[in-house]
Amino acid sequence: MAILTKINIAGENIGEVEVAESLCTAPYKPELAHAVYVAIMASRRSGNACTKTKGEVKATGAKPWRQKGTGRARAGYRSSPIWRGGGVAFGPKPRSYDKKVNKRDKKTAFYGILAEIIRENKISVIENWDLEAPKAKIIAALKEKTGSRKLLCVGDPKDINARLSARNIPATSFVEAGSLNVIDLADSTEVIISESGLKLLESRCE
Repeated sequence: MAILTKINIAGENIGEVEVAESLCTAPYKPELAHAVYVAIMASRRSGNACTKTKGEVKATGAKPWRQKGTGRARAGYRSSPIWRGGGVAFGPKPRSYDKKVNKRDKKTAFYGILAEIIRENKISVIENWDLEAPKAKIIAALKEKTGSRKLLCVGDPKDINARLSARNIPATSFVEAGSLNVIDLADSTEVIISESGLKLLESRCE
C-alpha cells in the first residue's frame, strides 16, 4: 500500500492519503501502453481528406488535340493527373484510422501507467478543487509550487471553476476522473487528483 501526499489548493502539505494495494501494484507494460496510446490518437483523426480521381473531375471528354503531327506529346483527356486541374493519382479518400484494442488491454495499460506514476511519487491528492470563481492565478501558483513542467489536474464534473482556471495556463490541463486515459497520464510530469477522483479509480480497478 502506497502513501500519497495530501495538499490543499495553495499547494501546502496537509497530510497523507493511503492508496489501495490494487492501484499501486499493477504491472507497467510500456509496449502495451504505447499500443493503446497510438490507438487513441489514431481514433481522434477525422479521416475526411478527399481528392478527386480523373474519373470524378468535371472536364470535357474531347481529345485536346489530334494524336499525331502537332509535335506535342500525346494527350487523351484533360482530366489526366499530369495536367493542371486534372484528377489526383492515388490521392486520399475518406477512411477510418481506428485501431482495435481490447477493453482488457486498455484497462491494463491505464492502471499500469497509473501505478508507475504512483511508484515514482509523481502524484498528489488534493483536498478539493473548490473555487468560488475561475482564477487562473490560483492554479498557476499551484503549478509553480509543485515545480511541474506539465501538470495534470484530475477532478469531478462539478469542478467547473477549476477547469476554467486551468485552461489558460500553458502545459496545464484539467480532466474529469471518469474521462482520464493513457494519453493524459503519459503526457504529464505531475498529477494532482481529488480524493473523490482517486476513490473512483480505486473502485474501477477492483
